[in-house]
Amino acid sequence: MTTQKDNPRPLELVFVRHGESEGNVAVKAAEAGDTSHFTDEFRSRHSSTWNLTPKGEEQAQAAGEWIKKNINHGDFDAYFASTYRRAKRTAGFLDLPHAQWRLRDYLREHDWGNLDVMTDEERHEKYPEAMKSREVNPYYFAAPGGESLADVLIRARVGIISSLFRDLPGKRGIVVTHGNMMWPIRIIIEDLLPEEYLKLKEKHDPKDKINNCQIFQYSRIDPTTGEIGEKINWMRSVCPWKLDPELDAWRPVIHKKYTNEELINS
Repeated sequence: MTTQKDNPRPLELVFVRHGESEGNVAVKAAEAGDTSHFTDEFRSRHSSTWNLTPKGEEQAQAAGEWIKKNINHGDFDAYFASTYRRAKRTAGFLDLPHAQWRLRDYLREHDWGNLDVMTDEERHEKYPEAMKSREVNPYYFAAPGGESLADVLIRARVGIISSLFRDLPGKRGIVVTHGNMMWPIRIIIEDLLPEEYLKLKEKHDPKDKINNCQIFQYSRIDPTTGEIGEKINWMRSVCPWKLDPELDAWRPVIHKKYTNEELINS
């Protein structure tokens, strides 16, 4: 029987999406019909160079304050961040007291290939067949020259999740990354099937929204009793600059297994 002393699983894992970036502003404006942010200079840059906006810096500072108040005084055993500028600067603005960050390129955002730094309208004009394919199954869709969300999930599992579970038995780790890396992390840790992920996305439930600087906290510690479990059994998702007790509440993580009959009837 595995005891708490030799349990190989991390005690707590925290994942943070970067703060609002100039890319977020440009995309949101374009969705509302304003494409003025898509200048020649903006289009000439790779999305890895996108900077935080002043609002994004404030969001990162709010995230850091929340973490310091609610998770072990903001003290972790390992600190990881994406190599993209908006993620690196978010990590810095968290201002965690003993942080020594390790930068990992496998934590980068979903690679949109030829569809990157382009409005959705332009994507439909230039790549109509690819955009039709995206509607069939967004989970398995890969942009021309890019990767699917399923590919990102493999990158997440082989890269960061394996590292955290290998290096942090009984310890805490924090990761600063991107919106389309946060979803694969949920899928892996919460045992979500592709169809379950798609249903969650279609529901648009506020409790599943990943805002800028959204924080995922996964824990083996029962939030009610303080008892430490064998597995990561609890999760909460918090937007630190828009706190909501109902949305921020702890949820159980269900580790699912399936019978032969359930598989046959699925």
